[in-house]
Order: sequence, then C-alpha cells, then structure tokens
Amino acid sequence: MNSRAPLLLAALLAMPACATAPETFGTRARYSPAFHGYVMATEDGSDDPAPGQTTLLLRDPLTGEKLRCREEVVDWRELHEDLASDLVEDENAAVAAGATTGALFAPLLVVEPVGALVLAEAMITGGALFDDLASDDATELLAAGIVLFRRHRYRQASALIERALAKDASVGVEDKAYLYLGLAYAHERKHDRAVLALDMFIARAGVRDVEAYREAEKALAKLGAPIEGCGSTEPVELSW
Repeated sequence: MNSRAPLLLAALLAMPACATAPETFGTRARYSPAFHGYVMATEDGSDDPAPGQTTLLLRDPLTGEKLRCREEVVDWRELHEDLASDLVEDENAAVAAGATTGALFAPLLVVEPVGALVLAEAMITGGALFDDLASDDATELLAAGIVLFRRHRYRQASALIERALAKDASVGVEDKAYLYLGLAYAHERKHDRAVLALDMFIARAGVRDVEAYREAEKALAKLGAPIEGCGSTEPVELSW
C-alpha cells in the first residue's frame, strides 16, 4: 500500500501536561483492532487500549484516514519522530498536528472516544422521538437516525443521518454515522453510496468498537467491495 502523506497524530484523550510522550504513549505503535488502525499508548496495552486510557490514533493528515498498515507507519516514521518531539518540547502537552475529529486540519483536538451519541440515544424515547427529529443538533439527529434504522425505517434513517453530517461532519469521526448510513443505504439498495459510507467509517472513525468495524467489513464484503488487506500489522518502534 502506498502512503500518501506524512504521518501525524490525533489525540483521543487529554495528555497529562507534566508527563513526557514516552511515559504517556510508550515507544511502539501497534495495530489496534478496537480502533481499526495504529495507535500509541502505554507499552502494556497499546494494541487494545482501555476505554479510559490516553491514546493516540495515527492518521494521514491529508485525507484524515487512519493508518492501518505497518508499511504506512514505517514510511513516515522519521518525520513522525521529529514532529512529535518538537511539539512535545514546545507545547508539553500536544504531540502532533493533523487530521482530527471536528476539524480535519486543526492542530490538535481533544475528544472523548465514547462521544455523546450514547447519552443522546438514552434521551430519545418513543414519546419524544418525533420532537427530536426536528432538532438541528447533529448528535441528536444522528441518534434519532439510528433509532429509525433499528426500526427498519431505512430511508428515513439515511435522510436523518445525512442531515446530521451536513450539520456537523465531526459526527462521522466521533460516532458511527457512516456505519449506520452505509447499512441503511445497503438496505435501500444504493450500492455505491453504501460502499462509500462504509469505507468512510472504516477509514476515518475514531470510535473504539471492534464489532462495529467487523460489521462494516462484513457488509462491504457482501456488497462485493471487501477491504484490501495489509502486508503487515506488526508493531513499529518509534523514538520521541
């Protein structure tokens, strides 16, 4: 697989201001099935970081796509080390700049990997559903769209999720908007749009949910568009 841009990082949780980068993230990038991409965390668990663990998800700064193959990380390791070291020294809390949740080319954005979707879903009850459909809040629109998807109302679900993404594109990275949009399109037999949305979920989503990525891959295979495999997903040693 050809790398398309230098390696930079997106922080998923706040980095303690006094800690050094090696103390917080270790010195090894590993493939994480939970994030469907390479991450950095402490040495004892960076291949599957705990939900509350400070974690870096490695991304291509040009496309915003996660780095999911070892060769992508190796190709840009030297630049990563230089940039990360410089910014740790300059900022003492930030480790890189690049494509991140909410603003694809912002310097660094701290987000909660769980996102607000779970809370929003919990607020939507049968009696309040139709009131929420009129909301202009992207997270509420997405949550309502997921409710409709689960009720097998796929056309209405896709329309609502499209509206959520139009309101705030970050829901495509912070939550599972592209997953449910792709699955809804598949049920509507909108093949090309389904493939595009599911590809976007796998490539960009910063959610920690191995089952969701497996579901997306399974759906893509059923649509005749399986995800291309990596040459390797072995760990990559990095120096700060």
